Amino acid sequence: MLNKLLIKFRFPTFTELIVLVLLLFISSNHLQAAPVNLNEIKDNAVGKSVLYFQETKQRLSVDNAMALFSDGYATQSTNDSVSLGIGVSSVWLTFDIENPENVQDYRLAVETPWLDIIDTWLVRDGRVVRHIRGGDAMAFEERPMQYRFYAFEHTYDIGKTQIFMRVESLGPMAIPIRLSRVDKAISRDIAAGYQYGFLYGIMLALGLYNLVLFVFVRQKEYGLYSLYLIGFVINSLSYTGQLHAVFTPDYGPYFQDWTDIFLMITYSVAGLHFARHLLDTKAYAPKLDQFVIRTTIIIPTGMMFGFFLDELVFSINLAFILNCGFVTLFIAMGWYALKEKKPFAVIFLFSSVVAAICITISSLAVAGILVPYNDYTFKAIEVGMAFEAIVLAMILARQFRMAKRDKVIAEHHARSDALTALNNRYGFKEISAPIWHHIIRKQRDVAIVIIDIDDFKQVNDTYGHYGGDIVLKEVARSIQDIARKDDITARWGGEEFIIFLPETSQSQANIQAERLREKIESQPVAVNKVKPFTLTVSIGVAGTEFGEFNEKPLQEVDLEYMINQADKALYQAKTTGKNKVCLAPCIMAS
Repeated sequence: MLNKLLIKFRFPTFTELIVLVLLLFISSNHLQAAPVNLNEIKDNAVGKSVLYFQETKQRLSVDNAMALFSDGYATQSTNDSVSLGIGVSSVWLTFDIENPENVQDYRLAVETPWLDIIDTWLVRDGRVVRHIRGGDAMAFEERPMQYRFYAFEHTYDIGKTQIFMRVESLGPMAIPIRLSRVDKAISRDIAAGYQYGFLYGIMLALGLYNLVLFVFVRQKEYGLYSLYLIGFVINSLSYTGQLHAVFTPDYGPYFQDWTDIFLMITYSVAGLHFARHLLDTKAYAPKLDQFVIRTTIIIPTGMMFGFFLDELVFSINLAFILNCGFVTLFIAMGWYALKEKKPFAVIFLFSSVVAAICITISSLAVAGILVPYNDYTFKAIEVGMAFEAIVLAMILARQFRMAKRDKVIAEHHARSDALTALNNRYGFKEISAPIWHHIIRKQRDVAIVIIDIDDFKQVNDTYGHYGGDIVLKEVARSIQDIARKDDITARWGGEEFIIFLPETSQSQANIQAERLREKIESQPVAVNKVKPFTLTVSIGVAGTEFGEFNEKPLQEVDLEYMINQADKALYQAKTTGKNKVCLAPCIMAS
């Protein structure tokens, strides 16, 4: 008897064991799909209560799908969203809603605006009680709600209602299902509006400000940064459905998909070229610079071919490659800049890494790879970009301040004499010209003093150019000591100096010139520890004087004429003995 039982009983084969294990796994998954209890639902996301499977070749009817779900032909979702990737087959989903007692209006929404066709069947006791059809491929007014997502509102009777959904899309198959009371759904929309408004407001303000800067200063960094931010904001408005709900609701199937990916080109390309110019990668990383340029040409060109061939999935994949390449290249450029010890490299690299992490999280979540799709992962890209925008704006602001400072320094050097630190001839005329015109209008006194070092050639011959430079600096120092706050001093050329004295008559200027002459004569100059020698100067003064007779009235005189008169007085001082002050014929002030 025992032998007969052993003959009838046999151990299963390896293949049969695998099939048995899979059936048990599917069955256990099916059992784990707990219904959504309307009294207990808190975060509104129902993804973890969802079972799903994908169609293979033939389109299924709802009855076929219900039968397959009943047979356990499904997978249990473990995240708040079912994310399956790009260009995948249509997917069927189901979950149960349990309403213990309250009959209320609820909104069911699939919060991915680019899904093309979504069908939902509400089933009670095995009978379809309602069929709702929508999606991006439908005209706006034909959708169950005129809303940026697929959504509908329904009053669930007490008891169990089964939900069956079929989703079809060529774009990323990310299906976050949310069920909430209508009033809470409206409150959530308002909160989301404030969140997006805050993030977009930051980026648009920075973008527009830098666009204005670009218009005035014509530096590529500001224009590209502006295009980068504004392009990203428009792209975000597009893939969140806000742009199309308002402006392009009826442009046909796949319009949003194409718009999304081409807007990705705009901000990615602008951002990469902005980073190139900001960090000047061409100067120290030419190969990386060329690679960035080729990336911004080849991938968008491939996407354009995809558009003309109507290959949406191909172009979407290229867009995601560009998006991932964008963040990678940002980090690479920041790293090279850091190695070259470029200004702002550390903070640029830090902001790039933070933005890259956020963009990668959102991209992988939408693509259904590794990262769960939820509110946080979906909005991570906006948060990361806003953070990066603020940091980059700080870099640009500091760069602008440094450029302005460098310009001031350059202008100062252009107006200054390198040896004596006084104004040079150009600086003297630039500063004194507007003061001169003011004096003419107000009919005030003004004077010019020209100083020439006596026997300067002999100083150079005796002590060399080094000794000559010391003499020039000593005279310049004495001039600065004697000069008043509003006087304008300059090295006029060679061993000559000039002083412009506003609000000063010729007689007053003569007193100041005499003080200067005496100061220089009283301070011996030493060169290379050789016995100090006495230095003298000859000075010519020209100026106005109220109540005195003169050659011509002030309004008929220009600055060059007065300088020429002071130069004539200087010549007189040089030819009549040196080490003296001579006055030009007085110029009438009124």
